[in-house]
Amino acid sequence: MAESFNSVLKGIRGMPVNAIVMFSFSKMVAWFNKRYEEAKELQRNNQLWAPRPLEHLQKAKEKAHTHEVECFDNEIGKYEITERGATTSDGEVKRSRCYVVVLVDFSCTCGRPRQYHTPCSHDIAVARHSRFDFKSQMPRELSVDSLLLTWSPRYEPYLDEGQWPPYTGPKYIADPGCRWNKRGSRKRLRHNMSMDQVSGRTRHGRARPFVTDPEQSNCRRCSRVRHNVRRCTWPISQVRY
Repeated sequence: MAESFNSVLKGIRGMPVNAIVMFSFSKMVAWFNKRYEEAKELQRNNQLWAPRPLEHLQKAKEKAHTHEVECFDNEIGKYEITERGATTSDGEVKRSRCYVVVLVDFSCTCGRPRQYHTPCSHDIAVARHSRFDFKSQMPRELSVDSLLLTWSPRYEPYLDEGQWPPYTGPKYIADPGCRWNKRGSRKRLRHNMSMDQVSGRTRHGRARPFVTDPEQSNCRRCSRVRHNVRRCTWPISQVRY
């Protein structure tokens, strides 16, 4: 949660509080609208599950082909799954391991179904062996319909300050002794980090936050970018007019 909030404030932490609040609100509304349209497109394409669970299922299906299944109890559907050993590209040898899958409650001793709420590769291997529909055990919270409800717009425009209702709550009075009585902003003693990075720079060298396409300064002599006429090193014979 903290990292997600840091990504919202990236590049604007040095701005005034009002600007941070306005930008965070506008960015959140844009995010919800974009993801709502993406979920709506998935629903129009008759896709049942959200992209992340589908990606997880695809990897589990590919891995399930390498498992060996042995039935121990047909009554409750208890199976033993054996993962084959392998050698990684770094030369690390992974030994074969065994897991127990109970088809009645769709559980596995690897713990992944309980942690991620989606079938693991062992569950899929057992479902293929017993011709069981493993997708019926997936929760409805992972469906596209739930994804659409998650990103449904819930924000209202706050208009300008002149149209707000009168405020009748307590008033905050700042300590006069803590006021900054000098010109300019306070001197910062911390080191710059990724939170202070912005997306563009102007021709004067100052950063412009929230801008994706930075301005390019053109030389008045050769019309090329990234330098001016005082730093132009192109000979007169190669100047384009």
